[in-house]
Amino acid sequence: MIYIYDGTWDCFLTAIHHYYYDRQAVTNIESALSYNQNLIDEYRIIPADKTKAKAVEQAIYNKISLESLDNIQRCFFSELQGREMWILKYIRLGFKIGMKIDSMLGDQTVLNVLVPARKVGIECHRLLGLLRFELLENNIYYAKIHPDHNIITFISPHFKERFADQNWIIHDTKRNLASLYNTKRMIISYMDLTSIPELHSEEMRFQDLWKNYFKHIAIKSRYNPKLQKSFIPKRYWKNLTEKKPDN
Repeated sequence: MIYIYDGTWDCFLTAIHHYYYDRQAVTNIESALSYNQNLIDEYRIIPADKTKAKAVEQAIYNKISLESLDNIQRCFFSELQGREMWILKYIRLGFKIGMKIDSMLGDQTVLNVLVPARKVGIECHRLLGLLRFELLENNIYYAKIHPDHNIITFISPHFKERFADQNWIIHDTKRNLASLYNTKRMIISYMDLTSIPELHSEEMRFQDLWKNYFKHIAIKSRYNPKLQKSFIPKRYWKNLTEKKPDN
């Protein structure tokens, strides 16, 4: 039996709930976004149920730990192939041994969740410092990201707190996913933002000033592109103001 869910966190947890309460021999849990149906597999489509999802979250919190729940969520949003069954096996083990699970670093079941969770955490940390907002003509600050993992859920609350008095959009161009904030409420939704207003004239002036500062502050004798790439991987450069070509 293969459970098919819609790709969301709540629907995945709903599938976990069905696994425990329906007692079916589940061989895999796959997202409908990537699963190719065939005539051999027996499958069941799982609809999202927020009540069941919250029950699973609470069970993980109570029987394992809040840290484990955080690791599971980060692993899920890593979007790595096979993560659903890694998480299921981790939960099964966690329900047996409790909060000490994350200290079992020699266990592959544990590592399968902790390694992706750590990668997501590292990318979140990087983008908290590398994300660049640009002021648009309609006085909305816009930031474009293209992360390896689906991290917009994790980084958006930081900017909601830090820029609470500004209207802003964080746009994940890889997934057409955006976080929008209007000084009162924040929402995360799939949307096409290919057509956005032009940059504000003041924004263009400040970008020129920043690029000029970045260019002249560098010490030419210590120029080390290899070291620079180790701190800021090149895949992030295209969204950095200081790395954009001059107008």
